[in-house]
Amino acid sequence: MSKEKITIVGGGNGGFAAAADLTIQGHQVTLFEVPAFKASLDEAIKAGGIDLECLPSNGIKPGFAKIHKFTIDPAEAMKDSDIVLIIAPSYSLNTLAKMLAPFVRENHIISLCPANFGGSVYVRKIMLENGCTVKNLKVAEFSCMMYATRKKDAKSVYIRGYKHNLGFSVFPSEGQEEIFKRMQAIYPILIPYGNIIETGLSNLNTFIHTPIMMGNIAGIQSQADLLFYRECLTEGIGYLADALDRERLQFNKLESMNVVPLYDMTKGWYEYQGAVGNNLRELMNSNPTYYMSKLPTTLDHRYMTEDVPYGLIPIEQLLIELGFEHEVTTAIIRICITACGVDFYKDARTLEELGMKGLNSKQLMSYLKTGAY
Repeated sequence: MSKEKITIVGGGNGGFAAAADLTIQGHQVTLFEVPAFKASLDEAIKAGGIDLECLPSNGIKPGFAKIHKFTIDPAEAMKDSDIVLIIAPSYSLNTLAKMLAPFVRENHIISLCPANFGGSVYVRKIMLENGCTVKNLKVAEFSCMMYATRKKDAKSVYIRGYKHNLGFSVFPSEGQEEIFKRMQAIYPILIPYGNIIETGLSNLNTFIHTPIMMGNIAGIQSQADLLFYRECLTEGIGYLADALDRERLQFNKLESMNVVPLYDMTKGWYEYQGAVGNNLRELMNSNPTYYMSKLPTTLDHRYMTEDVPYGLIPIEQLLIELGFEHEVTTAIIRICITACGVDFYKDARTLEELGMKGLNSKQLMSYLKTGAY
């Protein structure tokens, strides 16, 4: 395997996990965080790197990762890298894209890990409007975070799960094969998806976090000590997730679209680590990597503030645009808005921002492939 120069953007759980894992693999890794969050790097900078612990079943090598460079300077972060992995919340992508745009080079591979729905389209647009001179810019995306992981403290991270058969695509998708080949050399668990709608519809969080949160409001607000997937994903909530999945699978009516059922996708991710079951709920309940996942103690949580406006809402809008059924998706969104007292539509990702408003199915598929209609 050839060694790559990689910049990780984001010093959260996923950023620490990727920086440690890829460093131990032998890649040269620079970890970048925005200046406002520099304190999150201080302890790791003092230690000279990150301690990585792993659940043995995921096959990732643990150890101390001596990070090549920590920085809060975007120019420095981008200077020595060929691959840039943006591992950050969707609501931060506008800021990050503007910050990084002037330093993007022709040979850079920019990838979002993950993007939520349409993230690669949005980041590409913002970069081109804010100083990026790469006219044929492509932005890639993972369908979901590659790791199930949490920081143990300010200089160590624990990886429980590692998703096999994880979807990857590029916007525009024409000619994405070479980019995929480079990325698969780093992450052999990746498989190619046809376009970024397929990846955007394959972030399990969008379709499982929100029903669990809405079905467990009393537990959240009473701060009950419950396991998120193992205890809170009940049979009835499983039915809600299945109903969301049925609406999601309508996108397979589009020519050349291949959206995989949530059950099959999740089984492909985690069966090797011991997840078993005859339906999505059983699969999630049994997944050994979820043994630490607790029910949040507030509705003001990424499972709501990210998964609704950057996942469910743009998906709902495209379902409506294409004339597909959307009643369950809309109902979940409305319940989330009502329970949280927040109008998630106000700051949601829109079809206008993504260049998908007013397109028929043929125009949409052309746009995904070429970036034009």
